[in-house]
Amino acid sequence: MLTDLERGKADARTNTIDYDRISGLHYLGNYVRRLPTNMARMMENAYDWEHLPYVHPSSFASIDLVDSGDWGWRARIGVPGTMEPTYQMLDLLVDAQKNYWVSTVFNGPGEGIEIHTQATTLSDDEIQVDVRFYVPEAPGDDAASAAILGYMQNQYATLYDEDTDLMQGRQSALEDRSRWRAGKPAPGEIHVGALATLDTAQSYTIETTTGRYCVRYWQGDWIAHSAVCPHQLGPLQDSDVDSEGRITCPWHGYKFDLKTGESNDGACAALSAAPDLVVRDGELYLAAT
Repeated sequence: MLTDLERGKADARTNTIDYDRISGLHYLGNYVRRLPTNMARMMENAYDWEHLPYVHPSSFASIDLVDSGDWGWRARIGVPGTMEPTYQMLDLLVDAQKNYWVSTVFNGPGEGIEIHTQATTLSDDEIQVDVRFYVPEAPGDDAASAAILGYMQNQYATLYDEDTDLMQGRQSALEDRSRWRAGKPAPGEIHVGALATLDTAQSYTIETTTGRYCVRYWQGDWIAHSAVCPHQLGPLQDSDVDSEGRITCPWHGYKFDLKTGESNDGACAALSAAPDLVVRDGELYLAAT
């Protein structure tokens, strides 16, 4: 629930980037980086507010969406590492035609900071981002300015380290899905291992012609489930099982019942059905059909 102050400031915000304002801001400096991804994944990432507390927990403790659209999104952000709950209000406005977006803190710690990012395609699988940092007024001295800039450059280096893994994983997952959709179910079974030697504390990832599945031991039985989140194809094979028998997508935090595959709160589609497991002569197999 937003406070009256937060709601008032959110309602007063525009959903359009005002380029004319830039000349009135104080420019601190920038951070330029080449990234091994394509523009489609980069722009998808900019719009993807949901991933922030899961992929970037050192920078975002929580996120509560206020509004979103083709223009971008606006949300309340939980600030990590504080004794009492502390929040920022932040919006990210997108100019999709220019591959340009602006993040602005408009309430809370860091209020007035604006971060302008221009993304440029270098090749089919590489882009460059130029991240430019602005504040409303110049800091008190050069040392303060350098300290603020250094902090923000380090933060964005970490953010892009983490985002690169997500964007590459997403691209790989899309390619895998295309291959699975074109594939035909293979007859027969896929050998998982001998029951006597399989580690019940470990999960086993099994690739088939039509999907990727995870085989693991839970509550006295070996079970199989999809290793792909239905939301944005996030990887589920390494997700730990919590005390309630749920696995969590590392990209966006969606939870699924391990046995039924159902989404915990109905916010996401259920996991796709996994093939049956077969035990024969002490060996465990995944049915491939």
